[in-house]
Amino acid sequence: MPKVSQNLRQNQLFMAGLIAIALFVGGGLVNASFLSPANIGSILAMAVLLGFAAAGQTLVVIAGGEGIDLSVGAVMSLGAVLAAQTMAGQNSNIAPALVLVILAGATIGLFNAAGILYARVPPLVMTMAMANVVTTIQLIYTHGSPVGMPAPIIAYLGSRRLFPFLPWLVVLGLIMIILMQFILRRTVYGQQVYAIGSNYNAAYLAGVRAATVKGIAYILSGILSSLAGFWLIAYNNFVFVNMGAAYVLPSVAAVVIGGTSLAGGEGSYTGTVLGSIILTALASLLVVLHTDEAGRQIINGLVLILLLALYTRQPAIRQ
Repeated sequence: MPKVSQNLRQNQLFMAGLIAIALFVGGGLVNASFLSPANIGSILAMAVLLGFAAAGQTLVVIAGGEGIDLSVGAVMSLGAVLAAQTMAGQNSNIAPALVLVILAGATIGLFNAAGILYARVPPLVMTMAMANVVTTIQLIYTHGSPVGMPAPIIAYLGSRRLFPFLPWLVVLGLIMIILMQFILRRTVYGQQVYAIGSNYNAAYLAGVRAATVKGIAYILSGILSSLAGFWLIAYNNFVFVNMGAAYVLPSVAAVVIGGTSLAGGEGSYTGTVLGSIILTALASLLVVLHTDEAGRQIINGLVLILLLALYTRQPAIRQ
Protein backbone atom coordinates (compact mmCIF):
# COMPACT_ATOMS: atom_id res chain seq x y z
CA MET A 1 0.00 0.00 0.00
CA PRO A 2 2.71 2.59 0.82
CA LYS A 3 4.24 2.01 -2.62
CA VAL A 4 0.86 2.44 -4.32
CA SER A 5 0.26 5.61 -2.32
CA GLN A 6 3.69 6.97 -3.27
CA ASN A 7 3.10 6.23 -6.96
CA LEU A 8 -0.27 7.97 -6.80
CA ARG A 9 1.30 11.05 -5.22
CA GLN A 10 4.06 11.10 -7.84
CA ASN A 11 1.45 10.86 -10.59
CA GLN A 12 -0.47 13.77 -9.05
CA LEU A 13 2.68 15.88 -8.91
CA PHE A 14 3.47 14.98 -12.52
CA MET A 15 -0.06 15.94 -13.56
CA ALA A 16 0.20 19.23 -11.66
CA GLY A 17 3.47 19.98 -13.44
CA LEU A 18 1.89 19.28 -16.83
CA ILE A 19 -1.07 21.52 -16.05
CA ALA A 20 1.27 24.36 -15.03
CA ILE A 21 3.30 23.99 -18.23
CA ALA A 22 0.10 23.85 -20.32
CA LEU A 23 -1.16 27.09 -18.77
CA PHE A 24 2.11 28.88 -19.57
CA VAL A 25 2.18 27.52 -23.13
CA GLY A 26 -1.47 28.44 -23.63
CA GLY A 27 -0.82 31.94 -22.35
CA GLY A 28 2.14 32.28 -24.71
CA LEU A 29 -0.02 31.26 -27.68
CA VAL A 30 -2.64 33.85 -26.77
CA ASN A 31 -0.14 36.62 -26.10
CA ALA A 32 3.61 36.28 -26.62
CA SER A 33 4.32 38.70 -23.77
CA PHE A 34 2.81 36.15 -21.38
CA LEU A 35 6.09 34.24 -21.58
CA SER A 36 8.29 37.31 -21.17
CA PRO A 37 10.76 37.13 -18.26
CA ALA A 38 9.03 40.05 -16.56
CA ASN A 39 5.58 38.42 -16.69
CA ILE A 40 6.84 34.99 -15.64
CA GLY A 41 8.62 36.64 -12.72
CA SER A 42 5.41 38.41 -11.70
CA ILE A 43 3.41 35.18 -11.84
CA LEU A 44 6.00 33.34 -9.77
CA ALA A 45 6.12 36.17 -7.20
CA MET A 46 2.34 36.06 -6.75
CA ALA A 47 2.49 32.27 -6.59
CA VAL A 48 5.07 32.54 -3.80
CA LEU A 49 2.67 34.69 -1.76
CA LEU A 50 -0.03 32.05 -2.16
CA GLY A 51 2.55 29.38 -1.34
CA PHE A 52 3.41 31.23 1.88
CA ALA A 53 -0.29 31.34 2.78
CA ALA A 54 -0.65 27.62 2.02
CA ALA A 55 2.44 26.49 3.96
CA GLY A 56 0.68 26.13 7.30
CA GLN A 57 -2.40 24.80 5.55
CA THR A 58 -0.24 21.96 4.20
CA LEU A 59 0.82 20.93 7.70
CA VAL A 60 -2.74 21.02 9.02
CA VAL A 61 -4.16 18.96 6.15
CA ILE A 62 -1.39 16.34 6.30
CA ALA A 63 -2.04 16.02 10.05
CA GLY A 64 -5.49 14.70 9.18
CA GLY A 65 -8.64 14.68 11.28
CA GLU A 66 -10.55 16.74 8.69
CA GLY A 67 -8.03 19.49 9.35
CA ILE A 68 -8.51 22.69 7.34
CA ASP A 69 -7.49 26.12 8.62
CA LEU A 70 -9.99 28.75 7.48
CA SER A 71 -8.38 31.41 9.66
CA VAL A 72 -5.41 31.69 7.28
CA GLY A 73 -6.70 34.83 5.55
CA ALA A 74 -7.60 36.66 8.75
CA VAL A 75 -4.24 35.82 10.34
CA MET A 76 -2.46 37.02 7.19
CA SER A 77 -4.36 40.29 7.42
CA LEU A 78 -3.51 40.72 11.09
CA GLY A 79 0.16 39.95 10.40
CA ALA A 80 0.16 42.57 7.64
CA VAL A 81 -1.47 45.21 9.86
CA LEU A 82 0.89 44.57 12.79
CA ALA A 83 3.96 44.50 10.55
CA ALA A 84 3.09 47.73 8.75
CA GLN A 85 2.29 49.61 11.93
CA THR A 86 5.34 48.33 13.82
CA MET A 87 7.86 48.83 11.00
CA ALA A 88 6.46 52.28 10.12
CA GLY A 89 8.89 52.49 7.23
CA GLN A 90 11.99 52.08 9.43
CA ASN A 91 14.62 49.34 8.97
CA SER A 92 15.39 49.47 12.69
CA ASN A 93 11.88 48.20 13.42
CA ILE A 94 12.11 45.00 11.36
CA ALA A 95 13.11 42.73 14.27
CA PRO A 96 10.36 43.96 16.64
CA ALA A 97 7.82 43.61 13.82
CA LEU A 98 8.88 40.03 13.10
CA VAL A 99 8.65 39.10 16.80
CA LEU A 100 5.20 40.65 17.12
CA VAL A 101 3.94 38.99 13.94
CA ILE A 102 5.22 35.57 15.03
CA LEU A 103 3.76 35.90 18.53
CA ALA A 104 0.38 36.98 17.14
CA GLY A 105 0.26 34.04 14.73
CA ALA A 106 1.34 31.58 17.41
CA THR A 107 -1.33 32.86 19.82
CA ILE A 108 -4.12 32.47 17.27
CA GLY A 109 -2.83 29.03 16.32
CA LEU A 110 -2.80 28.07 20.01
CA PHE A 111 -6.45 29.11 20.40
CA ASN A 112 -7.34 27.07 17.30
CA ALA A 113 -5.51 24.05 18.68
CA ALA A 114 -7.13 24.35 22.12
CA GLY A 115 -10.62 24.64 20.64
CA ILE A 116 -10.14 21.69 18.32
CA LEU A 117 -8.30 19.34 20.68
CA TYR A 118 -9.83 20.12 24.06
CA ALA A 119 -13.22 21.73 23.38
CA ARG A 120 -13.75 19.21 20.54
CA VAL A 121 -14.94 21.89 18.12
CA PRO A 122 -14.67 20.67 14.49
CA PRO A 123 -11.66 22.29 12.74
CA LEU A 124 -13.82 23.89 10.04
CA VAL A 125 -16.06 25.55 12.64
CA MET A 126 -13.27 26.51 15.04
CA THR A 127 -11.01 28.13 12.45
CA MET A 128 -13.93 29.91 10.76
CA ALA A 129 -15.03 31.33 14.11
CA MET A 130 -11.46 32.37 14.88
CA ALA A 131 -11.25 34.11 11.50
CA ASN A 132 -14.31 36.19 12.42
CA VAL A 133 -12.82 37.03 15.83
CA VAL A 134 -9.46 38.08 14.34
CA THR A 135 -11.13 40.20 11.65
CA THR A 136 -13.23 41.97 14.29
CA ILE A 137 -10.10 42.61 16.39
CA GLN A 138 -8.43 44.16 13.33
CA LEU A 139 -11.38 46.48 12.74
CA ILE A 140 -11.47 47.59 16.37
CA TYR A 141 -7.69 47.99 16.59
CA THR A 142 -7.34 49.99 13.36
CA HIS A 143 -10.76 51.68 13.31
CA GLY A 144 -11.01 50.35 9.77
CA SER A 145 -8.01 52.36 8.55
CA PRO A 146 -4.66 50.69 9.32
CA VAL A 147 -1.54 52.82 9.08
CA GLY A 148 2.12 52.15 8.47
CA MET A 149 4.31 50.75 5.73
CA PRO A 150 7.06 48.16 5.31
CA ALA A 151 10.69 48.99 6.04
CA PRO A 152 12.72 49.87 2.91
CA ILE A 153 14.73 46.62 3.02
CA ILE A 154 11.57 44.52 3.32
CA ALA A 155 9.83 46.51 0.56
CA TYR A 156 12.90 45.96 -1.64
CA LEU A 157 12.82 42.18 -1.09
CA GLY A 158 9.09 42.08 -1.67
CA SER A 159 8.93 44.06 -4.90
CA ARG A 160 12.36 44.12 -6.58
CA ARG A 161 14.19 41.52 -8.67
CA LEU A 162 17.54 39.82 -8.50
CA PHE A 163 17.29 39.21 -12.28
CA PRO A 164 14.54 40.23 -14.76
CA PHE A 165 12.92 36.81 -14.41
CA LEU A 166 13.76 36.25 -10.73
CA PRO A 167 12.09 38.41 -8.07
CA TRP A 168 13.59 38.32 -4.60
CA LEU A 169 10.29 36.85 -3.41
CA VAL A 170 10.99 33.76 -5.50
CA VAL A 171 14.36 33.38 -3.76
CA LEU A 172 12.52 33.56 -0.43
CA GLY A 173 10.04 31.02 -1.78
CA LEU A 174 12.85 28.60 -2.59
CA ILE A 175 14.13 28.98 0.97
CA MET A 176 10.61 28.21 2.23
CA ILE A 177 10.47 25.06 0.09
CA ILE A 178 13.77 23.83 1.54
CA LEU A 179 12.64 24.64 5.10
CA MET A 180 9.22 23.00 4.75
CA GLN A 181 10.59 19.89 3.04
CA PHE A 182 13.20 19.58 5.78
CA ILE A 183 10.55 19.81 8.49
CA LEU A 184 8.26 17.29 6.81
CA ARG A 185 10.84 14.79 5.58
CA ARG A 186 13.90 15.11 7.82
CA THR A 187 12.59 15.73 11.32
CA VAL A 188 10.94 13.49 13.88
CA TYR A 189 8.08 15.97 14.08
CA GLY A 190 7.47 15.71 10.33
CA GLN A 191 7.35 11.90 10.52
CA GLN A 192 4.86 12.17 13.38
CA VAL A 193 2.65 14.53 11.38
CA TYR A 194 2.40 11.93 8.60
CA ALA A 195 1.83 9.20 11.19
CA ILE A 196 -1.13 10.86 12.91
CA GLY A 197 -2.55 11.84 9.53
CA SER A 198 -2.40 8.25 8.32
CA ASN A 199 -3.94 6.78 11.47
CA TYR A 200 -4.35 8.92 14.58
CA ASN A 201 -5.21 6.09 16.97
CA ALA A 202 -2.43 3.81 15.74
CA ALA A 203 0.11 6.63 16.11
CA TYR A 204 -1.14 7.33 19.64
CA LEU A 205 -0.88 3.66 20.60
CA ALA A 206 2.66 3.59 19.14
CA GLY A 207 3.70 6.28 21.61
CA VAL A 208 3.29 9.41 19.51
CA ARG A 209 1.90 12.36 21.48
CA ALA A 210 -0.75 12.77 18.82
CA ALA A 211 -2.62 15.70 20.36
CA THR A 212 0.61 17.66 20.85
CA VAL A 213 1.73 17.01 17.27
CA LYS A 214 -1.63 18.16 15.87
CA GLY A 215 -1.66 21.20 18.14
CA ILE A 216 1.81 22.24 16.96
CA ALA A 217 0.56 21.97 13.35
CA TYR A 218 -2.11 24.60 14.07
CA ILE A 219 0.36 26.81 15.93
CA LEU A 220 2.80 26.61 13.01
CA SER A 221 -0.07 27.36 10.63
CA GLY A 222 -0.81 30.53 12.59
CA ILE A 223 2.85 31.59 12.56
CA LEU A 224 3.33 30.88 8.85
CA SER A 225 0.07 32.63 7.94
CA SER A 226 1.04 35.70 9.94
CA LEU A 227 4.47 35.76 8.25
CA ALA A 228 2.68 35.45 4.88
CA GLY A 229 0.93 38.72 5.77
CA PHE A 230 4.34 40.25 6.56
CA TRP A 231 5.50 39.51 3.00
CA LEU A 232 2.15 40.48 1.51
CA ILE A 233 2.63 44.11 2.56
CA ALA A 234 6.23 43.91 1.34
CA TYR A 235 4.88 43.01 -2.10
CA ASN A 236 2.00 45.52 -2.14
CA ASN A 237 3.84 48.25 -0.17
CA PHE A 238 0.58 49.28 1.53
CA VAL A 239 -1.88 47.78 3.99
CA PHE A 240 -5.64 47.56 4.38
CA VAL A 241 -7.98 45.60 6.62
CA ASN A 242 -8.66 41.99 5.64
CA MET A 243 -6.16 42.08 2.77
CA GLY A 244 -5.50 38.34 3.19
CA ALA A 245 -9.13 37.28 2.75
CA ALA A 246 -8.63 36.36 -0.91
CA TYR A 247 -6.07 33.69 0.05
CA VAL A 248 -8.29 31.44 2.19
CA LEU A 249 -9.91 29.10 -0.34
CA PRO A 250 -6.98 29.26 -2.82
CA SER A 251 -4.68 28.10 0.00
CA VAL A 252 -6.83 24.99 0.43
CA ALA A 253 -7.10 24.45 -3.32
CA ALA A 254 -3.32 24.78 -3.80
CA VAL A 255 -2.73 22.11 -1.16
CA VAL A 256 -5.19 19.66 -2.71
CA ILE A 257 -4.17 20.32 -6.33
CA GLY A 258 -0.59 19.70 -5.24
CA GLY A 259 -1.48 16.13 -4.28
CA THR A 260 -1.99 16.39 -0.51
CA SER A 261 -4.72 14.04 0.64
CA LEU A 262 -7.67 15.60 2.46
CA ALA A 263 -7.77 12.35 4.42
CA GLY A 264 -4.35 13.24 5.84
CA GLY A 265 -1.07 11.38 5.97
CA GLU A 266 0.03 12.13 2.39
CA GLY A 267 1.39 15.15 0.56
CA SER A 268 4.29 17.55 0.27
CA TYR A 269 4.95 21.26 0.26
CA THR A 270 6.52 20.98 -3.19
CA GLY A 271 3.11 19.89 -4.46
CA THR A 272 1.49 22.85 -2.73
CA VAL A 273 3.88 25.20 -4.54
CA LEU A 274 2.93 23.60 -7.86
CA GLY A 275 -0.72 24.08 -6.98
CA SER A 276 -0.03 27.74 -6.18
CA ILE A 277 1.65 28.24 -9.56
CA ILE A 278 -1.31 26.62 -11.36
CA LEU A 279 -3.86 28.87 -9.65
CA THR A 280 -1.79 32.02 -10.20
CA ALA A 281 -1.05 31.21 -13.85
CA LEU A 282 -4.74 30.52 -14.46
CA ALA A 283 -5.72 33.88 -12.96
CA SER A 284 -3.09 35.65 -15.09
CA LEU A 285 -4.23 33.86 -18.24
CA LEU A 286 -7.81 35.00 -17.68
CA VAL A 287 -6.57 38.59 -17.39
CA VAL A 288 -4.66 38.21 -20.68
CA LEU A 289 -7.87 36.94 -22.28
CA HIS A 290 -9.55 40.20 -21.17
CA THR A 291 -12.13 38.31 -19.14
CA ASP A 292 -14.19 40.60 -16.93
CA GLU A 293 -14.32 40.10 -13.17
CA ALA A 294 -17.57 38.13 -13.21
CA GLY A 295 -16.29 35.89 -16.00
CA ARG A 296 -13.00 35.30 -14.14
CA GLN A 297 -14.85 34.28 -11.00
CA ILE A 298 -17.09 31.84 -12.91
CA ILE A 299 -14.25 30.29 -14.92
CA ASN A 300 -12.00 30.11 -11.86
CA GLY A 301 -14.75 28.35 -9.95
CA LEU A 302 -15.48 25.85 -12.72
CA VAL A 303 -11.81 25.03 -13.23
CA LEU A 304 -11.28 24.63 -9.50
CA ILE A 305 -14.24 22.26 -9.27
CA LEU A 306 -12.81 20.22 -12.15
CA LEU A 307 -9.30 20.11 -10.68
CA LEU A 308 -10.50 19.29 -7.18
CA ALA A 309 -12.78 16.56 -8.55
CA LEU A 310 -9.72 14.99 -10.17
CA TYR A 311 -7.56 15.28 -7.08
CA THR A 312 -9.94 14.45 -4.25
CA ARG A 313 -10.75 10.84 -5.08
CA GLN A 314 -9.47 9.84 -1.68
CA PRO A 315 -10.29 6.94 0.63
CA ALA A 316 -12.54 7.55 3.62
CA ILE A 317 -10.94 9.61 6.34
CA ARG A 318 -9.03 7.33 8.68
CA GLN A 319 -9.74 7.27 12.37
